[in-house]
Parts: sequence; C-alpha cells; structure tokens
Amino acid sequence: MLTLNLNLLWTVVNVLILFLLLRKFLYKPVMNVIAQRQKQIDDAIAAAETSKQDAAAALTSAEDKLRNVDAEAAARREAYEQQAEKEKQQLMADAQKQADAIVAEGKAAAEAERQHKLREADAQTTALARAMCEKLLERNLTAQDDARLLDDLLEKAGAGNGN
Repeated sequence: MLTLNLNLLWTVVNVLILFLLLRKFLYKPVMNVIAQRQKQIDDAIAAAETSKQDAAAALTSAEDKLRNVDAEAAARREAYEQQAEKEKQQLMADAQKQADAIVAEGKAAAEAERQHKLREADAQTTALARAMCEKLLERNLTAQDDARLLDDLLEKAGAGNGN
C-alpha cells in the first residue's frame, strides 16, 4: 500500500511552489511576449491588407484615369479635326473669293482693252473715211480711181490692224 511519507509531501509542495513560481515568473511573461508578437503580426497583416486595398483602389483609379485620358484624347483629336476642317473650308472660301476677284479684274481689264481697241478701230476707220472723202472731193474720179482708192483704203486698213 501506499504510505504517505513526509518527503513525498515536501516534494509535492516543492513541485507546487515551483509550478506557481514558474507560472508567475516564466509562463506569464512568455505568454505576454507571445501575445505581443501575435498582436504585432495581426497589426502587420491588417496593415498589409489595408495597403493591398489601397493599392487596388489606386490601380482602379489609375485605370479609370487612363480610360478617361484615352477618351479625352479622342475627343480632343476629333475637336481638332473639326476645327481643321472648318479652317480648311474658310481658307477655301477665301481663296475662291480671291480667285473670283482676280477673274473679275481680268475680265474688266479685258473689256477695257477691247473697248480701247474698238475706239482705236473706230478712230482709224473715221480717219480713213475722212481721208477718202477729202481725196474724192479734191478731184473728179473715174472707175479706175475708185478701184485704186479702194485698194489703198484696204491696204491702210490692213496695216492699221497689224496684218
């Protein structure tokens, strides 16, 4: 049977005291350190998760901005193309107006030249008729004289026209 011995009692008491001392001075500080480290790890994981969410939000924002930049660039390009087309049409209209003005000036100059040549031709014709009348009035003409005068008149008229 079992006998209770005083040594056994002292051993149990020593083990209990040792257990209580170890628990108070060793187990609790180690558990506190482990708890602190676990808290630091949890905080780091939470911070990493927050950073991950922030990075995802920043990425989404950047992608949205990139899409907006593409759309904005396309809109600007179209606006510039429309503006260039308007300017082209304006330049074409201005060039057409200038061309029409130049053509009108040319027509006016040509008409003025034509009128001037007609006046010169009228003046030459009048001078020739006057000369012929003066010669006819100076003498009595025969049919031969008429033919010769007519030939002279035609010759002068041809020389006056530059033929």
